[in-house]
Amino acid sequence: MRPPSVIVCCTGARTIIRGPVSTFFEEIKNYVGFGPRDSACLKVLLGPAQEEFHRIADHFYELIFRHPEAKRAISGGEEQVQRLRHTLVEWMRSGLAGPHDEAFYERRARIGRVHVAIHLPQHFMFTAMNVMRIDFRSVVERSFGHDPKQRRAVDDAIDKLFDLELAIMIQTYSEDSEDRLRRRERLATIGQLAASIGHELRNPLGVMGSSVYLLRRKLEGHPEVGRHLDRISTQIDNCDDIVTNLSSMARDRTAKWQVLDFDALVADCLEALELPASVEMRTGVRVTQPSTGDRILLRQVVTNLARNAVQAVASLGGEVHVEIIGDSEKVSISVRDTGPGFDLDLLPRVFEPLVTSTARGTGLGLSLVARAADRLGGKVVAVNRPSGGAEVRLEYAPRPAE
Repeated sequence: MRPPSVIVCCTGARTIIRGPVSTFFEEIKNYVGFGPRDSACLKVLLGPAQEEFHRIADHFYELIFRHPEAKRAISGGEEQVQRLRHTLVEWMRSGLAGPHDEAFYERRARIGRVHVAIHLPQHFMFTAMNVMRIDFRSVVERSFGHDPKQRRAVDDAIDKLFDLELAIMIQTYSEDSEDRLRRRERLATIGQLAASIGHELRNPLGVMGSSVYLLRRKLEGHPEVGRHLDRISTQIDNCDDIVTNLSSMARDRTAKWQVLDFDALVADCLEALELPASVEMRTGVRVTQPSTGDRILLRQVVTNLARNAVQAVASLGGEVHVEIIGDSEKVSISVRDTGPGFDLDLLPRVFEPLVTSTARGTGLGLSLVARAADRLGGKVVAVNRPSGGAEVRLEYAPRPAE
């Protein structure tokens, strides 16, 4: 959020100064009536409340984990839970300590965006935060019950603080909804264009493929010509892949759930890849219970991710790891490599259509993976690994077979 600015308008010989422009955070503080007196009351509460922070954090995540849909969002096991508890304790401390300025807003907004990124349903978050508000009011009652005037002032400050926190949270989820809408509009436009391009290119590509086949039969005794025909054939296949991806962008099919053999799925995907001698492919499938998915969507996911990873390490050599871990409640598909990793400037946008860092890339592969994740009701993340290289991980909750 930008700091307040001053608008200066020049109209003819007059200069009009319209004063500072309020930020979102200033507007909501004014709306709930939060001011310096409330900040001072919260600082007074900080001392007695600190002893309760861990108990309140435990209660918060106890509520979150009662709901399977919310629990699925926290997929990193006990280690992630401990990190989140530590973050929540610091969130409570800084909420009382302040200062409640624009930097405070930015820190809160970052936390909200993390909740959005891990697909934590907002209705569970809001309910749990309101229970936390009640926990804080209990602390106020125990600490200032002997002084009704002080208790009312601190109670009011707590209510205003949580109103601010919820407003910031709503804002981050709203930003995500607006981003999703813009992406859908962009995808719809690309889809219309893709359908037209795909239809127009299929026929000429088919003619070229047939011509290469006939020329190959006529010129069997000319190896030099054969090598050129091989290059033409490879480029035709590349064009055909692009048309296929464009057509996939245009289609809006729903997931068709069936019990899958994930070992066979991975083998099928990797068989279609051209693996350079410089790349070592490693796979691991550990699905402990029969699990479901959409074979077409998941084949698209594994193929695109594996192809991207192979291209990332092909020039210098390296490893690509394809791993699927799952059971009847969750399936996680991970593809990682030992390449240079994602360009940091592009990393936040890698799942957008037509975004690519390679000269030969079309920018469709990862956007197709993101669309598959949406259709499966799952989530997909892309990161640069601390040890080097990139990783893309898709997770979803299996549904009953149709």
